Amino acid sequence: MNDLFTFYLKELDHYRPDELIYHLNHDTWSISQMYDHLIVVSHEYLDEIESCRFAPVTTSGKSPFGEQLFADGAFPATPIRLPDALNAPPDETAHVDCLRTRWLQLIDRHATLATIAQSTAPDQKTHHGGMGWLNAAEWYALVTYHLAHHRHQKRRLDATLANRP
Repeated sequence: MNDLFTFYLKELDHYRPDELIYHLNHDTWSISQMYDHLIVVSHEYLDEIESCRFAPVTTSGKSPFGEQLFADGAFPATPIRLPDALNAPPDETAHVDCLRTRWLQLIDRHATLATIAQSTAPDQKTHHGGMGWLNAAEWYALVTYHLAHHRHQKRRLDATLANRP
């Protein structure tokens, strides 16, 4: 199992219910919202892996941002804010047990799609709005890049929890 998946799973044990939904201010997500976002977006990326299997062959490539992201093997460490139309707040209703169940389902699906991601032809691609045309292996890598990127956010949220009144 990927270390990032294990990290986030184990970290769920550290939160009380009130900490899961704590907000520093109206612009800051709670821990629960961050986990929901990670789960939902990861599944969206995994859906694209399945779509690549049936996608037509294309020579279309990545956007400049996508080229840089894959060259670096990571998202930039700075927060990325999507346009408001694409930035609906994630769900916050999940409790630790629900988040754990959803996380374990994500881990299973991610593992199941590893072979498909590696065996799908690299010129069968689907489009990402910010990164351009990605193949199944790139979508698969994007899941991990995204999880790693949100460790920065998690550290900030954890620090806020540790210092709250």
